[in-house]
Amino acid sequence: MRVGHSFLRAIVPAAVLILGFVSSSPAARLEAPPDREFGREAQRRFLVEHMRIAASDRLIEQDDEIAAYLSAQFNTLVLFDTEDSVTLLKSEQRIAFEVGFARAHRLRIVVCKATEPITQVTESRRSALSGVTAQTVRRSFAAAGTAQTSDDEIRDRLRLWDRYGHDVILGVFFLHDDAFLLRATVERQLHLYALAHEAVPDWYVFGMLGEFGFDAPAEDVARYFDPNSFDHLLILMYPLNLGEVTGMRLDTVTSADPDEDMRRYVRRYVKHMGEKFIARLTKGQLAVPVIQSFAYHGESTGHVPRGADITIQAAVGNELVRAIAGQERNGAVAYFLWDGSRAGMFGLWQRPDWMAAAEDANHLSGGGGRIDRRAR
Repeated sequence: MRVGHSFLRAIVPAAVLILGFVSSSPAARLEAPPDREFGREAQRRFLVEHMRIAASDRLIEQDDEIAAYLSAQFNTLVLFDTEDSVTLLKSEQRIAFEVGFARAHRLRIVVCKATEPITQVTESRRSALSGVTAQTVRRSFAAAGTAQTSDDEIRDRLRLWDRYGHDVILGVFFLHDDAFLLRATVERQLHLYALAHEAVPDWYVFGMLGEFGFDAPAEDVARYFDPNSFDHLLILMYPLNLGEVTGMRLDTVTSADPDEDMRRYVRRYVKHMGEKFIARLTKGQLAVPVIQSFAYHGESTGHVPRGADITIQAAVGNELVRAIAGQERNGAVAYFLWDGSRAGMFGLWQRPDWMAAAEDANHLSGGGGRIDRRAR
């Protein structure tokens, strides 16, 4: 995820840990079939196949928000290893609280441990985004530090999260943005992958790429993409924010048919990314589309998603991913973003029409909630 995409964090009174509030909506809970029916690895894959996430820059912990999150069929949280300052690591007490909160609401967790320096992002954006809006340049799926994270810190922090959340954590992602934008080499990604599987062997490692890989030449694809460097792949897709990077600029105000333009964008994008990257995934690896449900305050109306844009990205995008060989049972979708108010952005929580669209898409796709194995 990216520009203002900050899959981030928050601080909460420990008293809430003994939560009297647990959602009454069983549809929001993600549970795999019992071990006797499914092997452990098949269970874990099942959970990723049906994963629904809306990223936020803080824990979604207020009663009204978590109720809305569950009602909209979201079943997984992204939790960050750092607090608001970007560089301040969460305390052990805070990690225990956040994991306990997720467990109490029967939510799964994907951990973000951003490891790549933010200065690297800034330099690459200057060269790659000439002529693109300043808001686009600010966007980032998660926060990063100012220096590359040490191996010891990575091992120690993953083990700390695992100590409290082994039963509910699905995996981790290290890249806070598109690997092509970060210029995170295959060698670096393979190193991070090895560190993760050394420290927490049961976790999945999620790779990340997006629009900057769309037209990347073969030498860059070889430099920044290798299916051996991750277990599953997050595919960022932000049509109204970064469409021009792919050669297709969208504007819902000036368009004669904005619905069709959005469908055309999603079809073109997923088809091309499917041929270029998803088709190269190995057996068992899933591609998780991450769709745009964010905009910046002050942004022109034509670049702010409509409810219909959320629906089209989620429904059409997921349908097209499932049409790719090896992805037939893949119902996973992530939304960026739930609430980005700390970064001058807004997301699903601020837009009831977006929330309704996401809830409808999640219901229709069958990704959220407890899934009957027989329906598969």
